[in-house]
Amino acid sequence: MKINAREKVIILHGLGRSPRSMNKINRELDIVGYETLNIGYPSHFLTFEEILKKLIQTIKPRVKESTQQDQTVHFVGHSFGGILIRGLLANKNLWLPENSKSLTSSRCVMIGTPNKGTSIANFMVSHFLLKHLTPKVSKELALNSELLQKLPEPIIETGIIAGNKAFTPLVPVTWFYKKASANAPGDGIVEISSTQCSVMSDFIVMPLHHSFMMWDSQLIKQSIHFLENGHFKH
Repeated sequence: MKINAREKVIILHGLGRSPRSMNKINRELDIVGYETLNIGYPSHFLTFEEILKKLIQTIKPRVKESTQQDQTVHFVGHSFGGILIRGLLANKNLWLPENSKSLTSSRCVMIGTPNKGTSIANFMVSHFLLKHLTPKVSKELALNSELLQKLPEPIIETGIIAGNKAFTPLVPVTWFYKKASANAPGDGIVEISSTQCSVMSDFIVMPLHHSFMMWDSQLIKQSIHFLENGHFKH
């Protein structure tokens, strides 16, 4: 068992979910010795910048003491949580103490993150009915949105996990995925090609659906392996 006494992991759930959806990976990270922060944020009625601001307000007091001692901070984010990680890294001066070295050896795992947006977001926000049920931030997650083009990619080692199980009857929004994406390979919400970014250190595709992938035991093992080694176990 590896004990990472000086390593913290910030865990961020996806859009419309809660920290409970990340409890399993949080528990496994605890077991191997990481100090974890499984943090929630409001998402339905706010823009990206509004969500990020509230997240920073929550994180700042919880990392201040440990990062002053230069405790390494890692990140794990599911879906939109990965976009928020990009926002945190781009605004590290707002929540990390000045001259902190906490990100020097940091690593990040993005799970089904729409780094280039997703066609299902385009579909939802333009649908005459579904647009009234869609989170406000969905407009900023459309393919090649202004936000995603301007938001810096991660400045730390980043491993990306994509899924390729495109349909499950348990998640109604995936019923529209085939039409919205022109049947592109993906996890039922995010196309595989949209998960990638130019600075990623490693990339794998797993036979998982977007809504349930963060509960998969093999995915969790891969995430921990990346945090410890900087690459996945191929």
